[in-house]
Amino acid sequence: MKQERGAALVVVLSMLAGSLMLGLSGMQSSQIDERLAGNYKAATEAQMGAEKAISAGWGENGSGVSVSDFDATRTLAEVETYSWTQFTALGDISANACSGNIACHYYLLQDGSDYFIAGMGAVVSAGNLAAVSQPVFARVEFTPGPNPAFTNGLLSADYILVTGQSTVMGNVHSNGTVDISLRDGSEATVTDGTDQMVEVPLPGARPAGEDISACDENPEPHCYKSYDANVFDEYETREGVINTCSIAMDTLNDGDTVFCDGDLDVQGGSVDSNRVTLVATGNVTMNGATSSGGNESDIGLFVIAGQDIEFNGNTDNYGVFWAGGYVRQNGNSSLYGAIVAGTYIRSNGGIDFISLDNVTNPDTFVPTNPRIVAWQ
Repeated sequence: MKQERGAALVVVLSMLAGSLMLGLSGMQSSQIDERLAGNYKAATEAQMGAEKAISAGWGENGSGVSVSDFDATRTLAEVETYSWTQFTALGDISANACSGNIACHYYLLQDGSDYFIAGMGAVVSAGNLAAVSQPVFARVEFTPGPNPAFTNGLLSADYILVTGQSTVMGNVHSNGTVDISLRDGSEATVTDGTDQMVEVPLPGARPAGEDISACDENPEPHCYKSYDANVFDEYETREGVINTCSIAMDTLNDGDTVFCDGDLDVQGGSVDSNRVTLVATGNVTMNGATSSGGNESDIGLFVIAGQDIEFNGNTDNYGVFWAGGYVRQNGNSSLYGAIVAGTYIRSNGGIDFISLDNVTNPDTFVPTNPRIVAWQ
């Protein structure tokens, strides 16, 4: 009997020991599961932080991005390998777009012709990184459209002076002064430098006399000029370019580009729906009309002058006219489209100007209207 009681005690103790081991194992398993759940939660929050950063960079309906904002000094493959420390050390990194114990930043990256919003997120606990996301990338495409400066009427970096009565439909702005007398029936918005200063894009390089070193306080009008120094190289080397400094519009076809390293003389002719680009490093003289089909006409003519553009005669001219210097009209004319001048716009006589925004020449286009096309 005593032996049976001893055996029973051994069995009970063995069962208790097994139960204890099972209990300890269960506790360890629960702790591991808890840690795994905490790590998963932190990793998920870090990932969500990266996506929130991209959303902050994108802005409402893409308002946070424009082509000029993207940094082209790094490649996508390079940024894909970055740690949190490397990513947050970038000079163009955003401020923290998250709150609480979640930190997140975005970076605008251009790799060749591709644009990306890169985001990373991290969970910070007691000053330490609890979890870090991998870099997340949203690829952005920009739909080309006419440069807004070429669809907005008369724009001058200096002054606008029109002698005689004028009829104007559209916007008129100069960063200097505007002197124009409008007939009844005009539908014009006229502003000058006392109302606002507007950036004026111009072809060519900034002249030596335009010192922008003191443009931080009380900037002069020339401080609001921006220059495209490579514009002439682009057209001079274009395949199929017509190299001449004298051309008649009637001899040109859709898609033609004329380049003159100097002063270009243009004889009038019908533009119709042709998309034609005329480029001169010096002056452009428009002799005769570049007539088209009325107010509903497509604006396919694009004229670029490193210096000045002059219109001679009583003519109708349709196009976008872009001058590094002045644009001057000699005689009464009707102008349709847009004019952008680096110094002044002047008409000796009345002017009938109608702003048309249906610009079709792709040389006037810039990347606009961003959209996210892929995530990775």
